[in-house]
Amino acid sequence: MKPLHDYFYRFPHEHLRVSGRCRVRIYKRNNGTHTVLLTELNTNSGESIASACDRIATALVATRGLNLKTTRWIQHDPAHDDLPQVFDEVKFTWDSNNMASDPQWWRLGDEQAEALIGDSLSALSRRLGDLEFQTEGGTEDAGNETEGAA
Repeated sequence: MKPLHDYFYRFPHEHLRVSGRCRVRIYKRNNGTHTVLLTELNTNSGESIASACDRIATALVATRGLNLKTTRWIQHDPAHDDLPQVFDEVKFTWDSNNMASDPQWWRLGDEQAEALIGDSLSALSRRLGDLEFQTEGGTEDAGNETEGAA
């Protein structure tokens, strides 16, 4: 399944932290629900997805109009340094102002990740800009990056 959105995202940061970057892919399932895949970038020298996931989710819900109750959130750490790739489902507590908090992580097997995302692991490993999978932008550059709200 092709993502609705596929782009690099500079996420909101707190005062004493360096803003981080991740890859965001948003998939719309046949039943109308969404799955958001947040991929850690090897080139990210700022804050990690894990430490900012509540702010990332809050910002994406606001900018993309995602449903708090039906959207699934997946954190993806690609393979690197002889370590295999890892997928975790992240669940949040949402307050009345649509602010995410209290993230909880559950490790997913590769097959579970494929089923939730609706895409093959080989497709998930493709770099943004591979023409076959390009949906919102081309290559990793400033023109292909979205800023988060602080």
